[in-house]
Amino acid sequence: MPKRITYFDWLRGLATIAVVILHMFNKILTDHSVAELGIPLVLSWTELQIALTRWAVPVFLMITGALLLNPNKETPWRKIFGYVGRMVAVLAIFCPVYACMSAKTISLGAICNGFVNMVTQSSWDHLWYLYALIGLYLLTPIFASYVRGTSRDVQRTTLMVLGVTALVIPTINAGFGANITSIAWLGAPAFYYLLGTYAHRYLQLDHRICVVCIVSIVVCLAAAAWCVCALSWYPKWLTSPNNPLIAAWSLLIFLAAKELVEGKEPPRPLALTSDLSLAIYLVHPLPLIVLYLRLYWMPYKTLPPVVFELCVLAIVFGITLPVAALLKKLPVLRKVL
Repeated sequence: MPKRITYFDWLRGLATIAVVILHMFNKILTDHSVAELGIPLVLSWTELQIALTRWAVPVFLMITGALLLNPNKETPWRKIFGYVGRMVAVLAIFCPVYACMSAKTISLGAICNGFVNMVTQSSWDHLWYLYALIGLYLLTPIFASYVRGTSRDVQRTTLMVLGVTALVIPTINAGFGANITSIAWLGAPAFYYLLGTYAHRYLQLDHRICVVCIVSIVVCLAAAAWCVCALSWYPKWLTSPNNPLIAAWSLLIFLAAKELVEGKEPPRPLALTSDLSLAIYLVHPLPLIVLYLRLYWMPYKTLPPVVFELCVLAIVFGITLPVAALLKKLPVLRKVL
């Protein structure tokens, strides 16, 4: 395995942009009904976020799994605790910041509330990813031993079983109001973590994978369109990374990058975005909160489609990129971001 895997840099940069676009759409879609927004807008945004953004977090997890579960690389507990400590430090810094933002004041009470939110996992929703990473880091020695000691066939079978328990069953529960929980023993993050190392080591982009993954995303897009148009309902469960259709789409993007851009350095702006990915992930909700909840700016009501999306994206990145770069230069944050 080469020291630097360039297609991971491409994927990290693109996934960071995708996450920003996702939250730009998702905040409005989850806070307003289809009747308020109108079917054309909800339909277009739902389709766009499924195709352009929902692969991002699964791919982040796949990259992490490919790097940390490398069978030729030891990951001692000292490193594991270092990774966990980094995520805990990030949460300890940003949960109080988010609490002060929510309270619209910087006070001891708001800061203490932020620490309470951190311990109870009650802070802003997007931080679930950091908690998932902590769990995956702690499982890494077990997973790494499993990857080193088993064959490709065994790993493939494990992924198939885990795909059913971590993706198919939760999707059935969400879509049909079922409560099948007794065999859902590991969640979607663990599936993507193991899938990343398997895909990186063994899989190549071929016509069979392309057909299965493209059919999956077409089915997902069609089902989402039916929910919006026929039921006037935004199908959040269909856009979840727990959805096996989204998993297939994420795998296709991962393998496409491996096939097309490995060995090629990403453009400088994309490389910078990749390097600042964690900082951008943490900072980007702040301008969106200010725009939507503090300034009550509802540009989708006044700006035509495409213009709105480009405008908000430019504002968010125009603020987030320099702030993220500045935070990463601060001595306190340099090591954790």
